[in-house]
Amino acid sequence: MGIKQKGRTLTLALGIGAAAVIAALLIWLFSVPGTRGLYRWGYAAPFLAFIGLGLFAPALALGLVALQRSRPASGGAFKRLRLFSRSVSIVALLAGLGAGAFILSNAYGPRAPAELRPTLPDPGKDLTHPAGRLLRVALSSDPHVDRDISNHAARAAILSRAQAEYEGGELDAFFILGDFVEQGFLASGWERALGELRELAPSLPFYMLLGNHDAMLGGSRRWLAAMAPTNYARHSPYMWRLDAGRIHFLALDLPWGPEDLSHREKAWLETQLSGIAAEDITIVLSHAFFYSSGYVDEGTGKAWYDHEDNLRLIAPLLAGRADIVISGHNHYMEWIESGGTAWAVIGAMGGKPDPEPSYRSPGSQWFARERYGRLVLEELPEGLRCAFESHEGERLFERVIAYR
Repeated sequence: MGIKQKGRTLTLALGIGAAAVIAALLIWLFSVPGTRGLYRWGYAAPFLAFIGLGLFAPALALGLVALQRSRPASGGAFKRLRLFSRSVSIVALLAGLGAGAFILSNAYGPRAPAELRPTLPDPGKDLTHPAGRLLRVALSSDPHVDRDISNHAARAAILSRAQAEYEGGELDAFFILGDFVEQGFLASGWERALGELRELAPSLPFYMLLGNHDAMLGGSRRWLAAMAPTNYARHSPYMWRLDAGRIHFLALDLPWGPEDLSHREKAWLETQLSGIAAEDITIVLSHAFFYSSGYVDEGTGKAWYDHEDNLRLIAPLLAGRADIVISGHNHYMEWIESGGTAWAVIGAMGGKPDPEPSYRSPGSQWFARERYGRLVLEELPEGLRCAFESHEGERLFERVIAYR
């Protein structure tokens, strides 16, 4: 092989190698939960930059080789162009390898030992309550424990109060609807989260949902290691059904919206909804909201209110079947009534409050901003009491959903 041929081979190898590394990283990222939503909701620029770099490097190399073959004579212009092509390929290769090494080395952490994980019951087993009273559970969302501007005192108060109620036989479980951490692929956030749960709520049973921040850049693997049910191999860790007598909980896989909801999961949801007696109460849990008041995000231009995709693609499945849909994602407390279903937003577990809404959902019955707390669901002989409470225990708003 001549010197010129070797030079062309090296130029091609660098360009194609850079493209292959970037393609492998992007394929992996878009195969894990959350990335499609991240791209869809206004954070596409880094992905587009990598795609452009991954396409430009081999295209430049191929073009240069084709030009050299058509014009065998070499000169200063060819040498400069070859140097530029190789430089682009090397930059692309290093960028792909560096980003991949950083993301994957963080995302693929060890599974948290059982003794370090919170109490995570199997959703496949019924949720029970002590004899002498009916079911009572609490829900909240979006604590963002590793973000400095989160309200850590409010979150601690919510967890400590729930633990005390559980020890006193007054609470059966706590549901956290996602975004426990700010950047899910970083181990530091999960270490802080697990340490806090061990300290403040060591025996309180938790049922967890995956949020968009939890899933960040492969963070779902960290979430699985720290927060997924112990026996989730029997069912999806993201979609599950939990029964408690005449009350039924259905958890959905909606960290951003329906981007990650597979046909299989959608079929599962339809089957579960059809199998619940009409006279029972069905509670649907989601991280991403359906109806919500909100605002237009200044950075992305996206509307963070009345989630168009969820309302168009998922809400019709719930119509006439779900009594209440509870979500987080927006950092508000809100009670909305629309289409015969109640829609509650409870993103109030410590994350920085979202901006003052520029849009109020038409069905909004009650709304609170810059309040932290939880939603308490208490079974009554006639139905289900849904009460918003502050982190200090103040009752803020309540409604009763009657048995049919």
